[in-house]
Amino acid sequence: MRVFEALAKIDRKIIFLILAVVIIVPLIKPIGLISKASTRAKAVFDAVESIPPGKPLMISIDFDPGSMPELYPMLLAILRHAFARDVKVIVLGLWLTGMGLGEQALTTVASEYSKKYGVDYVFLGWRSGVLPVVLGMGEDIKKTFPTDYYGTPLESLAMMSNIRNYRDIPFFISLSAGDPGMNTWIAYAQARYGLKMGAGTTAVSAADAYPYLQTGQLTGLLGGMKGAAEYEFLVKERGYSKEISQATQAMDSQSLAHLLILILIVLGNIGYLFIRKQTKKLGGAR
Repeated sequence: MRVFEALAKIDRKIIFLILAVVIIVPLIKPIGLISKASTRAKAVFDAVESIPPGKPLMISIDFDPGSMPELYPMLLAILRHAFARDVKVIVLGLWLTGMGLGEQALTTVASEYSKKYGVDYVFLGWRSGVLPVVLGMGEDIKKTFPTDYYGTPLESLAMMSNIRNYRDIPFFISLSAGDPGMNTWIAYAQARYGLKMGAGTTAVSAADAYPYLQTGQLTGLLGGMKGAAEYEFLVKERGYSKEISQATQAMDSQSLAHLLILILIVLGNIGYLFIRKQTKKLGGAR
């Protein structure tokens, strides 16, 4: 009887303490609850994996700091995958507010793999006018971006010497938090120029991408933090990186917290039902 009363009346301070432990511990030491990637995430991974070394992967940063928890880990994982395989990387963005994140990610990951700017990767940055940029690169990237993010002429960068337009890009990924983003690239780059592309989106926007997966306009999809964690899992499984996996840590904490809440709900209801049953018995005995 006392056990069930205790279950129904657990002090909220104890609950908050247990919840804090469950959230904090995986952030310090990830458990790695994700042990399998979805077919959508694996399709993006396989597309990057199929790029021959020395050929370019293009990534568009179509998000800002508000969507950083879900999309930034995707960017890090994709860059690590590409650099580990000696795939060249071109980064740009349709969101001006995301350029700082792009520079930060490139600087961080390039140093991990000793990659050299202008030889192994290029940061185009942002240009005003969404459609002129997307359509312009389909004709000539150097005319659309005469200089890179730092003001260096693209003509002077060794990596860009043999890259003219989308036909020279084996695969493209839009990390999109809204508009302009994935939909823009599909409508004006994929549909018009046949650009092979995948996407990473926030969890709330993932459903919008499913029709494009069904039509084949998207090769694959990373949906929210789970998609980022799945890509991190694939990168680590192949031995491409040993760095801390931000999305994996967050998913471990989130999953364990959800599990704890479900357990507490079940225990609380069991305690309540038992107490209610005992109360009815006592009332009937009187």
